[in-house]
Amino acid sequence: MRRKQSEPGSADGPTPESQAFFLPFLTFVLLSFLLYGNTLSNAFVHDDKPLVAENRLIREPGGLGRIFSSGYWTTGDQSVPELYRPVAVATLALNHFLGGANPIGYHLINILLHACVCALVYGLALELSAGTAVAWAGALLFAVHPVHTEAVAPVVGRTEILAAGFFLSALLLDRIAQRRTARRYRFLAGASLCYLAALFSKENAVAFPAVLLLTDLVLPSGGDYRQVLRRRSWEYGLYLSATVVYLGARYAVLGGIVRSITKPIDNPILAADSWTGFLTALIAAGKYVGLLLWPLHLSADYSRDQIPLAAGLFDPRLLLSFLLLAAGVVGVVWGWRRSRSVAWSVLFYAVTMLPASNILIPIGTLFAERLVYLPSVGFCLLGGLAFAAIRGRQAAAASALLGVVLVFGSARTIARNRIWHDDGVFAVATAVDAPRSAKAQHNLGAYLQDHGDLAGAEKAYRRASELAPDWADTFSNRAGVLVRMGHSEEAISEYRRAIALRPDVIRFRVNLGYALYQDRKFEEAVSLYREALGAFGDSAPLWTNLGASLMALERFPEAVEAYRKAVGLEPSNPDYYLNLGQALAKTGEIDRSVAALRKGISFRPNAANLRSALGLVLLEKGDATQALAPLRAAARLDPGNAFHHYNLARACKAAGDVGTALAEYRSALRITPDAAPALRELGLLLARRGENREAGDLLRRAAALTPGGLDADARRVLERLP
Repeated sequence: MRRKQSEPGSADGPTPESQAFFLPFLTFVLLSFLLYGNTLSNAFVHDDKPLVAENRLIREPGGLGRIFSSGYWTTGDQSVPELYRPVAVATLALNHFLGGANPIGYHLINILLHACVCALVYGLALELSAGTAVAWAGALLFAVHPVHTEAVAPVVGRTEILAAGFFLSALLLDRIAQRRTARRYRFLAGASLCYLAALFSKENAVAFPAVLLLTDLVLPSGGDYRQVLRRRSWEYGLYLSATVVYLGARYAVLGGIVRSITKPIDNPILAADSWTGFLTALIAAGKYVGLLLWPLHLSADYSRDQIPLAAGLFDPRLLLSFLLLAAGVVGVVWGWRRSRSVAWSVLFYAVTMLPASNILIPIGTLFAERLVYLPSVGFCLLGGLAFAAIRGRQAAAASALLGVVLVFGSARTIARNRIWHDDGVFAVATAVDAPRSAKAQHNLGAYLQDHGDLAGAEKAYRRASELAPDWADTFSNRAGVLVRMGHSEEAISEYRRAIALRPDVIRFRVNLGYALYQDRKFEEAVSLYREALGAFGDSAPLWTNLGASLMALERFPEAVEAYRKAVGLEPSNPDYYLNLGQALAKTGEIDRSVAALRKGISFRPNAANLRSALGLVLLEKGDATQALAPLRAAARLDPGNAFHHYNLARACKAAGDVGTALAEYRSALRITPDAAPALRELGLLLARRGENREAGDLLRRAAALTPGGLDADARRVLERLP
């Protein structure tokens, strides 16, 4: 059914559709909250952490300039030239300005943006004269489709929603401009700005000029398509100018047009020959349509072997892709003759899917459900057209069928949202959903490791290394867990495998050296670090770890030189001053040790370990009074650390403040009841005060806990006690 349009030259009064647009918009807002309301309790999960929760760029006041001059993954002081999506980042900054770091505000905006996109799908269908039934059915299908959860439920999916919203707004405004006489240029300017905003939200919006061209070819507004194209040549120039502006900004910020850090573990096409990569991309294209048709099994991970590379032209998985391609061609040909809306919907899907399909150029991932958010508009409008066709013959059957689809989609969407509830749910669910993905197993291992389940982490990392035996990170991470579990020999073997796979990664050498250190193979660690320094040149982590091994060998002057190298390379790193200060104390250079530790404190004033080290150096120097201030600060900054209370007690005792010394020894023992040194010192102090019964109990406990028993002085005191 074609919608009556304004006559050329007529006043631009509101159409019946625009007058009634508030009800559909309200409907989609309510429906979006019904579908995605359970995401409001979700935390920041997975990529939300670096891009939102830990992103300094969105928290800094006046950071808009930096946002537009930085890559998408820039989250701190150092610019990361990967991807360029400043409008998306700016909306996150606005979220933070309005509501701080509470995830609920970010999820709320995602829900509202999704509702807006649904309303735009409805409005666009009307503007393309598809009819009210098609508009309602298509927009409702879009609203409830479960494949969209990856775009709406996690905060970082906002890039997809914004790009789609601005893209559809640009298309809608452009179509309105074609039938307007008054204010036409304002609509065109608005369309250009929306297109530019779409590009600055996500790069897949670059398909807009092609969609505009196919729209004018398939559904020309105001005459034959040849006349329309001739009349609109300068308007196309306007949109191409917006594209040039975007590409220029992208080049200036990233240093290139196509700039993204891509890895074969995420997109195996990168490691395949061009023919295999092309066939694999076709397999993925068929899988996208399959998920749109039957979104039962969804996953947040499709890396590596989750979608294996094509085994050649006769790979059976290609059959679906070829059948769908043939169906698409038939749909376009049939639609061109019988229903242009069908042809337009098929072509819209194909054109908007192309930038993310890996067919033109490889992107960061082989497959991701969020990437089909914008293209699915074409698919859902096809569903709306099918509903309208059935409704013309069997209204009741059409309504029942649509109702069943909407109920199923809604239920699947609501259930799927919980995957992004928190890191634990996400890691476990993704590992289950993607059992052949090494990356999913690796991420599960990282989560379990962070939460103290070392056995579970080791198992997950081992599974990841079995799935991807050429991925060095899995061996390195498993080795780190093995070190914490006390299995140093096996950890050393795993680190060596990681180095064999990636001999260019310094971090693996540093970690291997640490494992050797933990296994008390200090000489071997020293040799490893010196060899790495010869191969890679100066590296602060290598120098500081070399210093630690030299300290263990009591080669203190060499350790001092190693730590000085580390400080020289990273002069603002307080940990390196801590190491240097402790090494200088061992060589007897007390004044230099104190100076180094004070320098470290100037960079990190609230570091309890630096304050404690300074106090100990001063205490060993014999200056107990000067030692009190830093040791008190250490105990205040880290009150749950028994070591700080013990050292403060020693300083108080040396300074003659016996009462405070007793209190601090007791504080240390409340935290660590079986600390033999604290038991000994407190026992001796009580014995001198004549509190013999408690002193005896403490000294006997200390004797039982000390290998070889008490020292001679403490034994004599204990023997004299009644």
